[in-house]
Amino acid sequence: MTRTIAFLAETPGSASVRDQQTCLKADDIQVFAGRKTFSQLGGILARMGIPLTAGDRVKVYDLSCLSLTTPMLIRAVAKLLKGGVSLELCSPAIVIEPNGTDRLHTLLDALDTHYRHIHGIKTHPREMAQAGRKRLLDPDMLPEIRAKLNEPGATTTDVALSLGVARSTLFNYLERHDLDRRVNRQKKGEGSRSKDGCDEVEVAGPDADNASV
Repeated sequence: MTRTIAFLAETPGSASVRDQQTCLKADDIQVFAGRKTFSQLGGILARMGIPLTAGDRVKVYDLSCLSLTTPMLIRAVAKLLKGGVSLELCSPAIVIEPNGTDRLHTLLDALDTHYRHIHGIKTHPREMAQAGRKRLLDPDMLPEIRAKLNEPGATTTDVALSLGVARSTLFNYLERHDLDRRVNRQKKGEGSRSKDGCDEVEVAGPDADNASV
């Protein structure tokens, strides 16, 4: 059965969640993201027992609602499409279908491939690597790195060693790719955080009560 999942998130200057809800249908499953990012949507739904499957559709009001860098956004959308999930942008009335004949899908794949190529991410053969150049951390490794940092007693030095990179490389990587880390650091002192550091995410649908993870 095809499902539509609406990702509802506010960023500075974006439409409010209430305004975003005006483009939804009664049977859309609503995900209230809080401080979670669009790239974490698959994990959010999997933890709720409703993982994304081929044929599903993800609905977003417009791109201004997504707090990701442009390269990370392209990669997140490309990953959805490769999994057979379509993307609908409500405000500009754009639908990107996960098939080879959809020209927008083809363009996103090309942009994603270009980004990976210029950054040497899983595209260059090993023999093409520059001699003496330190290994780059793949943006796809962010969930793994977060998990390592959240382990009891873990330090950035230990995690950097386990990844085979310098501590400064790990800090630079987190600064570039971990938006939640930057936001939390900026807001530090503005209010108390939960003891375990988890952000609440609400999921609402036509057949279930609101829930949080």
